[in-house]
Amino acid sequence: MHNDISNLDLLLLCEEKKEDHHMRMDGTVVGCLSGECAEDLRHRIGDAVHTRDSSGTRSDERSYYNGILRVLRRRLREVEKHLREEESIIQEVENKSSRRAIRESSRMMKLAGIL
Repeated sequence: MHNDISNLDLLLLCEEKKEDHHMRMDGTVVGCLSGECAEDLRHRIGDAVHTRDSSGTRSDERSYYNGILRVLRRRLREVEKHLREEESIIQEVENKSSRRAIRESSRMMKLAGIL
């Protein structure tokens, strides 16, 4: 059990050193604000919850995993916030381009005498 904890510490330390990159549990590296990162964080949270829940109610191990969960959930919130902002920007750009296309097509119809 102790090796699992130290391996998790090592992975989190490696993550901190790689700016703009996130090392997934399978060892692949993805962008730190990507959907793949969010998915990996959700899996890590699930694993940590399972391990925490299987430990004693007032143990050091449980406190340790509560701290890990706090950090993982904070990171997940940051990634999800970025993804929501990115999605809203994409929607805004798509709306602007579709409105422009409608304006241009109606202008072409007016020039052609259809409208």
